Amino acid sequence: MELVVTMACAGIVALVAFGVWKSMHGDYVRLQRDYQTSTGALLQDLIQTKNRVVVNPDPATVNKRF
Repeated sequence: MELVVTMACAGIVALVAFGVWKSMHGDYVRLQRDYQTSTGALLQDLIQTKNRVVVNPDPATVNKRF
């Protein structure tokens, strides 16, 4: 009888733990996707800025810095 009660308690704890893990895993996946999206956008912005400054610089800016 004690073993049955112990197994029932362990099952309940495992069920609650699995629910919490599933919720946290969903949050992690969502945060990871948002991070990848924002990182990609930032990388594209840096590439555009580099191309604008290095490939096609503004003459006023070049004269001001040098």
